[in-house]
Amino acid sequence: MLARAFNRMAAELRDTVRQKEWLAKAEAESSEREMRRYNALLEETVRQRTAELEEANGQLLFADRLATVGQLAASVGHEINNPLAFILGNLGYVREELGRQGTPSSLEREEWLEALAEAQEGAERVRLLVQDLKLLSRADDAGSEAVDLGAVLRSASKMAAHEIRLRARLVMQSEGVPRVHGNAARLCQVFLNLLLNAAHAITPGAVERNEIRLIARRGEGSRVLVEVSDTGCGIPPENLERIFRPFFTTKPAGVGSGLGLSVCHRIITAHGGDLSVESEPGRGTTFRVSLPVHSAEQPSAPAPLVA
Repeated sequence: MLARAFNRMAAELRDTVRQKEWLAKAEAESSEREMRRYNALLEETVRQRTAELEEANGQLLFADRLATVGQLAASVGHEINNPLAFILGNLGYVREELGRQGTPSSLEREEWLEALAEAQEGAERVRLLVQDLKLLSRADDAGSEAVDLGAVLRSASKMAAHEIRLRARLVMQSEGVPRVHGNAARLCQVFLNLLLNAAHAITPGAVERNEIRLIARRGEGSRVLVEVSDTGCGIPPENLERIFRPFFTTKPAGVGSGLGLSVCHRIITAHGGDLSVESEPGRGTTFRVSLPVHSAEQPSAPAPLVA
């Protein structure tokens, strides 16, 4: 009887141990399933937040670009109005002359052809300006490719010309610069902002004493260096470390949002480049941009945004 009692107790203990092991295993499996579900939910949340951040960053870059276009609206209107004036004037002259009776002389025909050629030249100027604006203001597809940096610099300088010409001479050198890997619209946004900052650092009215230089050249290794320098007021030492921070600006209220240089820095960083600055109060400022040269091995892919 004692032996049977011990055997029964041992069997009950074994059953109890098996039940505890089964319960522990079930709890572990349940916990593992819950953990997997939690991790999946967390990963999906991270993906959604990352996508939202990238979209917000893209909207910020595009908004800053449109703000720059808005600041240029008056000067762009002036640039378009001038050629339109002599287009309309020359076309009106030719129309009046054609309405006259009689056979035109060879001299009159030459004058008509000259007037039409001038009208065509003016229309071409308008077309090129609109083309430059389309490059800057088009929706940002963030695609990267081989970019003709010289063409980008020329577009940026033409759009900034009206702000520059009343303040300084523009000296530009970009011949023979290799193509870089990046996004043309974003790079145009960067150099337009840098040129406008250079112009705004110079007081209007002393063009002969001031100069803005836009120089691009092949750097060390597979890099291209672009310098935007001016002879303006310069930046105080205490502000140099803060100029790339969002919303920091030394411009008067309503002139700058404080996003321009911050956005420029993010764009260049996203392109695998560097943006640095040197300045001395009263002697001017130089911004240096370093960008990677495009190679055949680089695929066309979206340029990531840096948060």
